[in-house]
Amino acid sequence: MSEMRKQSVDMRAIRIAPPDNLKNIWVILKEPQTPGNIGSTARAMKGMGLTRLILVNPVPGWRESDQPWTFACWSHDILHNAIEVESLDEILGEIHLLVGTTHRRRDPRLPEIIPAREGAKRIAGISRHHVVGVMFGREDFGLSTDDISRCHLCLSIPMAVRNPSLNLSHAVAIIAYEILMASLEDIPSPALDLPPANDLEALTDRITGLLKRTDFRPANENWDTLLYSIRRVLTRAQLERRDIATLHLIFAHLEGFIRRRMRPKGV
Repeated sequence: MSEMRKQSVDMRAIRIAPPDNLKNIWVILKEPQTPGNIGSTARAMKGMGLTRLILVNPVPGWRESDQPWTFACWSHDILHNAIEVESLDEILGEIHLLVGTTHRRRDPRLPEIIPAREGAKRIAGISRHHVVGVMFGREDFGLSTDDISRCHLCLSIPMAVRNPSLNLSHAVAIIAYEILMASLEDIPSPALDLPPANDLEALTDRITGLLKRTDFRPANENWDTLLYSIRRVLTRAQLERRDIATLHLIFAHLEGFIRRRMRPKGV
């Protein structure tokens, strides 16, 4: 039976209509290492109503491999429409909420980590009016500390073993299912005007730049730790566009004050 014929026959035991907010949820694979996992991810997405796949620096030549197309089954459209970028920065301007996935223990420098089911409810509400990116790390060691620090929220799948491990596409399937189920509920959309994620990155850069100009020295000269802490403060505050504008206005005033103080006398 052809792929088109398979899709035309509805074999579902329980029928549901994909909610509209699922169009605003992007699945982001950070540096996927095997073509097969890309195909299996597409299959998991399609079954849960998700259609937008972003690949950040994927394994070279994956489109030419037979594996993704075989493993995707009837989800070839997701592979055809998958967007490839070299770095996460290229898409932050289009995402309002960046969600990471991890099995790491809680680190005070990093964003809040909550169970996937609880996080799915937040995603369902925010995605009604904003774009949400759900990011998964590479197969061997997941997301880096820097990747996680960029996220506004982190999800973890509770498991019954001390050393949890899931195949990449299995993790995508579980979280996508939780998002689908949450999206079918009557979850209110928060009245927020969220900025693109790159606006928060720009604000973070401005804060660290201002600190360096005032000869600020972080503990142990560790600027990375300070950067992670600043990102965590900004993401926990859930700043809106007008909040970002207000902070930039304040920092612009401070930068002007510093310039005037540093100007040589008589100039």
